[in-house]
Amino acid sequence: MKVLLAFLLCVYTLLWSACGIQVVPNENGSLPLRSSYDFIVIGAGIGGLVVANRLSENASVSVLLVEAGELDDRAEDVTIPGNIGQESPYRYEWSMTTTPQIFLDNKTRTYPQGRVVGGSSIMNGLCWTRGSAADYDAWKNLGNPGWGFIDLLPYFLKTENYTTHNDLLLQSSLHMKPVRSKHGNKGPIQVGFPRYVYNQTYNFLDGVQALGIPLNEDLNNGYATGANLIPASVTAENQSRADARMAYLDPVLSRPNLELLTGHTVTRILSGAVGNKTHYSHNPRGASGRVTAIGVELAVNSTTRKYHVSCNKDIILAAGAILSPVLLQISGFGPAELLHSIGISVLVDLPGVGSNLQDHAMIQPEYKYMSQGLFTARDIVGATKEVVKAEYFANRTGPWTATMVNAVAFPELDQVTSQLIHSIADESDQHLPASYDVGLRAGYAAQQTEIRALLSRHGASAYELMAASWGQLAVSVMHSLSRGTVQARSSSIFDNDPPIVDPRFCSHAFDCEILRVGIEFNDRLIATDSMAELLPVPPPGLGSQDLKNRTTLMNTIRSMVRSDFHPSGTAVMMPRKAGGVVDPGLRVYGTKNLRVVDASIMPLIPGGHIQSAIYAIAEKAADIIKMDT
Repeated sequence: MKVLLAFLLCVYTLLWSACGIQVVPNENGSLPLRSSYDFIVIGAGIGGLVVANRLSENASVSVLLVEAGELDDRAEDVTIPGNIGQESPYRYEWSMTTTPQIFLDNKTRTYPQGRVVGGSSIMNGLCWTRGSAADYDAWKNLGNPGWGFIDLLPYFLKTENYTTHNDLLLQSSLHMKPVRSKHGNKGPIQVGFPRYVYNQTYNFLDGVQALGIPLNEDLNNGYATGANLIPASVTAENQSRADARMAYLDPVLSRPNLELLTGHTVTRILSGAVGNKTHYSHNPRGASGRVTAIGVELAVNSTTRKYHVSCNKDIILAAGAILSPVLLQISGFGPAELLHSIGISVLVDLPGVGSNLQDHAMIQPEYKYMSQGLFTARDIVGATKEVVKAEYFANRTGPWTATMVNAVAFPELDQVTSQLIHSIADESDQHLPASYDVGLRAGYAAQQTEIRALLSRHGASAYELMAASWGQLAVSVMHSLSRGTVQARSSSIFDNDPPIVDPRFCSHAFDCEILRVGIEFNDRLIATDSMAELLPVPPPGLGSQDLKNRTTLMNTIRSMVRSDFHPSGTAVMMPRKAGGVVDPGLRVYGTKNLRVVDASIMPLIPGGHIQSAIYAIAEKAADIIKMDT
């Protein structure tokens, strides 16, 4: 089997080296780039790969896709669902760290981002939930016509190739009935369910039902509350990771009009260029008063040669919610005060660039299951691992098909507490970053109004409860009221490793209160008859007696808070007067042809795992760009 896998990997590598899509340096080290391209896409994550694929469908246009990382090696720690949470492909990360989190415990948090073709889809947890329809209707309400759920649904369907669970008895027992009109079956990304389900998953689902959280027939039907098995981005037949690279890049290797340049970083977006020689015009804004982004500068690192490449039509920035705002800032688009402080000339004063950072604050307590004979993913070691591995490669069955999170619950706020809804608007805006101006504060007030409406209605979740086989019951805030910032620390992109990232977790007290509610729910959950069978042991500081001391409990929670790795909102799609960075066409305000297509444009973070939303955003963006150009 190992020989066969090595052979297939070799063939795959040869296929890539023989294709015309990847730009490879000449013998003298120079790059055989064209002098100009119709479209330049910065970043080969989900957004970049989708847009590059769709734009290059037109053979008459040329597309250059630039990625700082390389192609992944398709190793077991990348492709096998069962390795998530056990092994991690750290080699494909930007290893970022936040500033000390002053609203928690004054300690930093890790904040890795994908640095590889495929971006974070190469290393995420595979969970595939959209959030509620109301989440996207809130986007529309915030000044973005054409971005409600009904507008985005065709793009959710376009990206998805959905299959139901192959176990009909399991489907019946868990009332799994997907709404066909809400799922696609011809899209590039395969979405389905792992074939293996750990026994304790059923204990979890029985337990949450005993506490009043009902089963949801389809967590992606527009009503994102309730509990069930969670869909995943896995291939139906092979039971392996389905990522943006295999879905949107590998099938188009033969397109001569699409070129991929890996291992190179875009150092800045140019506002005036001729061929491969760059100059700055006296009036980069042109006759319309808007900046024309006409090229990019790129390099391997700070000491190597820099290349200037021109763009005939649009530049699409898709470097993610951390690096997209940084690249905008060092290219002259952002808060004037920040840009001046790092020696950057201001082309467009946009206070919202790098503001509005939203994330799902999360804690991951482990209630260790002590029941004798219980099998968990932590048992897949030594000889057991070899048995599990053999079954997986022989039949594509067994524990290695199971993702880290088998089942989830999305409680509505009034199912777990009736008190917190009033606290949303009780605080002043003093918890916001000091850099927020009048426009950003007005934009936040509008967001706050939408969040309160979301949490007051049926079908929108307060938090997500994620169950792992070994007893981890993670709680993640779905509609955060805290806002953070991302700021360039230098005018050089290479000196921004990392940039200044401050999520400001729990800067609004509501977020940590939601986590407290989740912990108290966990305490009741492990006492239900079905969960008690597993003999769960709470972690230190989270036992039933510990929960009675509110001050100590909140300190424990704050020490545990980390990111769910869903950063978004840092180049937000909202009206410019409300701190917006891009318009509903995803065009940066004050520019003619610079767009952003990644999670940074999200007006509000959806109440679910955000990868499916990014695919839909990018599919819609591609159609917008095609129509405009």
